[in-house]
Amino acid sequence: MSLQELEKQLVEAQAFVQQMFRSKASFIEALAAYRALAEAQRALAAAKGEEYAVPVDIGFVPEAAVSEPVVLQTDQKTILTFSAVRPMPDGKRQNVGYGIVEFDLCHLTKFGYPNDEALPGHPLHNKGLAKYGVYEVKNSLWTKLLTEQNRICFPKTPDSTSKHFIFTFHDSTFECIARSFSATLSSESYGQIFSVLAKKVLGQTGYF
Repeated sequence: MSLQELEKQLVEAQAFVQQMFRSKASFIEALAAYRALAEAQRALAAAKGEEYAVPVDIGFVPEAAVSEPVVLQTDQKTILTFSAVRPMPDGKRQNVGYGIVEFDLCHLTKFGYPNDEALPGHPLHNKGLAKYGVYEVKNSLWTKLLTEQNRICFPKTPDSTSKHFIFTFHDSTFECIARSFSATLSSESYGQIFSVLAKKVLGQTGYF
């Protein structure tokens, strides 16, 4: 598909979203419209060689109202936890406890701004990124910058094979560059989870 055709597809998707909004469509219809818009955004960005965000299905997503994200990080270990829900076919979301995400070879993290209301100001908002989700950034400029910085001292540094991940929450956003991650769920209290994870993270440093 040509760039002109992709641009036309994006305009049509934007118009469809507006139509759904004006007609007070059902949640399922509106969700389908927004998903089609995101796909059109990604397709155009990919064709231009720009960075864009693709959803990563880990079986659950951050809870919208109270996400409760916590980041535990040292030089050797990075773990992210948050209140999790599972999207259901009817559009509703089922509470499933707390998500625990352990990153493998995490090089760099960023946690804080923007919150859900300010997310439209994120550079990837119009390129597939949305609220309360888990994403991988393709053609990441952040990953490329990390490689370029390393080449100042190590000119033969190869292109990075690490990935740029984003988790969007109610009051914050978490981003990192890592090789991969594993995700699990826990039904225990946050206090119990934190106690175990703190020892797991800090135990490698000799603090425990």
